[in-house]
Amino acid sequence: IRDSLFPDWIEPEVDSKLRILWEDDSIIAVHKPAPLPVHPSGRFNRNTVTGLLKMIYRAQDLRVVHRLDANTTGVLLFARSATVATQLREQFMRNEIDKRYLVLCNGQPDQDKFACQQPIAKSRGPGGSRSIDPRGHSASTTFCVSRRFGDGTTLLEARPKTGRTHQIRIHLWSMEMPVVGDPAYLLGQQPAPMQTLRQSDPPMCLHSATLRFTHPATGSPIECESHQPDWLARLQ
Repeated sequence: IRDSLFPDWIEPEVDSKLRILWEDDSIIAVHKPAPLPVHPSGRFNRNTVTGLLKMIYRAQDLRVVHRLDANTTGVLLFARSATVATQLREQFMRNEIDKRYLVLCNGQPDQDKFACQQPIAKSRGPGGSRSIDPRGHSASTTFCVSRRFGDGTTLLEARPKTGRTHQIRIHLWSMEMPVVGDPAYLLGQQPAPMQTLRQSDPPMCLHSATLRFTHPATGSPIECESHQPDWLARLQ
């Protein structure tokens, strides 16, 4: 009866197979599957990364250090204290963290190595989307071709030098090579309302493969590598 009266109380299904990649007294690194939002919003509350981690680390107030889109897989960092969270966020802000993504895009670039430095709008568009805006935040991403496929798609290694919202997705979209499976930035440079994919939908092929950063407590270099999502494993 309750579900029929309040259908919005039923949260959409997500991929809840979080994996702990590495942890110590200061930091937890997880592999985030997709679709799975990081924070509660809309119809998502318990079916989020933070909601799932609360079930594991009940007595701890874990702090998200950075973000991944709901439809993006890969390495996600959490801090176990406010001090560590601040120190890691400062590393992100200073662009001191080496971020490596793997992405399958529609189309094939002319060169094996290329870059995009188009600025990204400061404000959101329809449905939370962003766009290229000459007055926006500076943004820089370098790309390297890993493999070209006969269907016209290309596997790229992407290294964002800045951390703007949807940066990799928008940069490829602006070059008419949008991410395969992206529900918002479509072929033909057409935007669509933002949405979290259903589990039955084809995946958005964007994966945060590795993060390299300096441990705030020890000063040691740390590298966290994520598990391959199914779409990437099928390409190997």
